[in-house]
Amino acid sequence: MAEVKLIKVTKIYEKGVVGVKDATFTVEDGEFCVILGPSGCGKTTTLRLIAGLETITSGDIYIGDKKVNNVPPKDRDIAMVFQNYALYPHMNVYDNMAFGLKMRKVPKHEIHQRVLKAAEMLGIEHLLDRKPKELSGGQRQRVALGRAIVRQPKVFLFDEPLSNLDAKMRVKMRAELARLHKELNATSIYVTHDQVEAMTLAHKIVLINKGEIQQIADPLTMYHKPANKFVAGFIGSPPMNFFEGEVQEKEGTFYFVSKDFKLAIPENKTHNLKLQDKKDVILGIRPENMKVQSVGEIVASVDFHETLGNEILLYLSTDNYKFIVRMDPIEPPDTGSKVAIKLDTDKIHIFDSKTGKNLTI
Repeated sequence: MAEVKLIKVTKIYEKGVVGVKDATFTVEDGEFCVILGPSGCGKTTTLRLIAGLETITSGDIYIGDKKVNNVPPKDRDIAMVFQNYALYPHMNVYDNMAFGLKMRKVPKHEIHQRVLKAAEMLGIEHLLDRKPKELSGGQRQRVALGRAIVRQPKVFLFDEPLSNLDAKMRVKMRAELARLHKELNATSIYVTHDQVEAMTLAHKIVLINKGEIQQIADPLTMYHKPANKFVAGFIGSPPMNFFEGEVQEKEGTFYFVSKDFKLAIPENKTHNLKLQDKKDVILGIRPENMKVQSVGEIVASVDFHETLGNEILLYLSTDNYKFIVRMDPIEPPDTGSKVAIKLDTDKIHIFDSKTGKNLTI
C-alpha cells in the first residue's frame, strides 16, 4: 500500500469552469479517507484526477513516492469501484473478477487463488457461476469489490459505490466495507454525498464545497468543531440550527442578541469575539443541545413532531426563526402549544455572518 498526496491540485474546464481549486491533502498509508460534499462540488473530479481519468490543470499528485501527473491510469496501481458496478454482462462472476488479472497475464493458478480468496472474504463463493443479471444490487456490488480486491493495488478508489442500493442494503454494505478495510488495511479513498457514510467509515474526512476544501478532520472533530457555517450545516442529521443576530459586550460579558432572545456567551468561547461588538453574527447549535424545560432562553410554538422510535424531533418556530429540537422518546408537547427551550451554551458556535468562519474554535 502507499500514501496519496495532493499538492495544490487544480482542475479548470472549458470556459473557465473550476472543478477543483488548490486541493491539498494527504491520505496516509492504510488510511480510509472520505471525500464528502454536495452534488457538483468537485469530489468525483478529485477522485478522477487521482485515478488519472482526468488531467490536472496545475499541482502535483503523488502515489507513494512517485509523482503520477503524467502516468496513465493502468500504471498507477489503483483499483476503482464505481457507482454503476461496471460488470461485463456476458461474463460470470468468476470471469468478471478474474478479467483484470488475465489482462495482466497473471498465472492461472494465482488468479484462481486470488478470486476464491476474495469471493470467500465477500461471501459470494456460491455465486461464481452466475451472470450479473442473476444477482441483486448488493451482490453485484460485492462482485465489483471482489474485482478490485484481487488486483491487490496500492490504493482503492470508491466512487459513491452504495448509492444505487436501498437503505437497508446500504447499512449492511457500510459494515461490510468497514470490515474489509480492517482486514485488508488498504489505503482507500471513498467519494460520497452521504454524511452518514462519511461519519461511519472515515478515519479522515475531506469536505468540499464548490471545488474548494472546507475542512479536513476526523469525523468527531468535524462534528463538534466545524471550521465554518457550511461544515456545521452539512455535517449532522438533522442539521445544526442557525439564528441570526449580533454580538454585544456589556461590562466584560459578551452576549448574542437576536430578535427573539438574548444569550450570554461563555468566556471560553469569546477569544475571537473581541472585535465583534455590534457586528452581525450567526449562532449555531445542534438539535440535541437544546432542551424543552420549564424555563429557557427561547419561547417557541410547536409546529409538528416526528416520532422516530428512539427519539422525537420537535419542529418549532418563533416570530423570526424555525428550528429543530431532538427529544427523548417521551410524550411530546401538543402541536400549537408554547414551550420553553434551554440552550446548552457550552455547545454553541458563533459564525461570522460574512465569511462563515467559526469564531468559537
